[in-house]
Amino acid sequence: MKRLIITTILLFITLSVKSQEEKKSFWQLLKGKELETSIKFLPIGVHTKDGSIVDTYYVGYNYKSFEIAAFKNSYEDLTILALYKREIPLFKKLSFIYGLGLMYGYDGKLQNVSGIPFRNTFLYSGPINLSGGFILDYKTSKRFSLQINISPVVLVFGVRYIL
Repeated sequence: MKRLIITTILLFITLSVKSQEEKKSFWQLLKGKELETSIKFLPIGVHTKDGSIVDTYYVGYNYKSFEIAAFKNSYEDLTILALYKREIPLFKKLSFIYGLGLMYGYDGKLQNVSGIPFRNTFLYSGPINLSGGFILDYKTSKRFSLQINISPVVLVFGVRYIL
């Protein structure tokens, strides 16, 4: 959790410097831009607590910052997501993407997982749970990028294809 806070602080410093260079306000830069229509496949992840590897098989479709996705969670259950995402360009090929949404598939099991903020609230006690996180997206070509999805308890790796 400390690493996530430090990473977020460093990101805000980077955004502040970038906003001064482009003559955009900090809030305009933080709002980011609409994501390109794309599909993604993130097949593998690593738990941040113990380093165990998980097969996630995350498959998602993004249209104008709205994403629907499905993945296999750590309990071997299918999880369905609906997210809203925004992209903040950091450098020529590197972007920071953040998102927030809802997911179905954990059925209250996340309230027992340490490291999840607000885990002991209604947000994680029922069948529909809050989902959110950050993504680092590195474009390798006009249509492909490598992604790392960063959430409080797992890092998930894969590719994105821009349609």
